[in-house]
Amino acid sequence: MADGLRERKKRETRLQISNVATALFTERGFDNVTVDEVAAAANVSKMTVFNYFAQKEDLLFDRSDEAPRLLQAALANRGSQPPLAALKALVHELVEQRHHLVRLSPAVGTFWRTVAASPALRAHARKIAAELEHELGKRLAESVGASTNDPTAQLVATMLMGTWRVAYREGLRKQRAAAFLEIIDRGFAGATAAARGTTYTTARPLLKR
Repeated sequence: MADGLRERKKRETRLQISNVATALFTERGFDNVTVDEVAAAANVSKMTVFNYFAQKEDLLFDRSDEAPRLLQAALANRGSQPPLAALKALVHELVEQRHHLVRLSPAVGTFWRTVAASPALRAHARKIAAELEHELGKRLAESVGASTNDPTAQLVATMLMGTWRVAYREGLRKQRAAAFLEIIDRGFAGATAAARGTTYTTARPLLKR
């Protein structure tokens, strides 16, 4: 029970630091705020900040590890569903849940304008996207027992990441989940066509023996 309380306090401290940092960055600009200022505003030491966040950019992208976990779970628990169908269902489920990864609000628009205004944050966002694309291709290949460098899995991952970027940008512009899902569905249709005739679109998984 003590361990559970300790972990909860750690999560609360991490969230508090991130929330304070996000508020400062969006108000004054990422490059105009120091880690010392974040620590002071959050009432913690600079060392504590770096205990929770490896670098300054992570203060804003504090939940970037959530998307890979969701992708992995969706593919691992897909049952008889084809991998692409399972991923499409995941996106629709996230929208239905109003998950923060698909949240479309003025505050989210402000977040991304803050990112766009900082070269460091733009570079960090590209790095996260590239890592997620690589992870998606790897997980797709593993889900059907293919080699992790399978070109079809890499092609599909690239198409889906591009779809997400366009769909999210349009969803934010219109502030409508329907606009987001319309492009998501078109992107999945394209990815499914590109992978037609492979185990990425068939119900029966192909596993290595």
